[in-house]
Amino acid sequence: RPLSMLLVKENATVTICHTRTKNLPAVCREAEILIAAAGKAGVIGRESAAPGQIVLDVGIHMGEDGRLCDEVEPVVEAITPVPGGVGAVTTSVLAGHVIEAASASRGQTFAGRP
Repeated sequence: RPLSMLLVKENATVTICHTRTKNLPAVCREAEILIAAAGKAGVIGRESAAPGQIVLDVGIHMGEDGRLCDEVEPVVEAITPVPGGVGAVTTSVLAGHVIEAASASRGQTFAGRP
């Protein structure tokens, strides 16, 4: 939801769906940028993808067989790598926030910020 608000601020048209959205694949195919964050394997499959889309896969989605669900990759223009994509960035940003908070609680500065 915070990301959707950032996108709206930049004048993007945002549609938020969930695992119970009716005809989810058709809604997903309409997106230019599809951000998948369902937290459940198999929600976004080949039928949800469209040529030319950019897909940001926010989580690792493993199938019951233990393999990553990567059936969307051949269809779309670009997709974040899983694993090693968004999760690595999120982890580093969160670590930076922890360091800033710890420094602030001791009255120190971090990266030139008070």
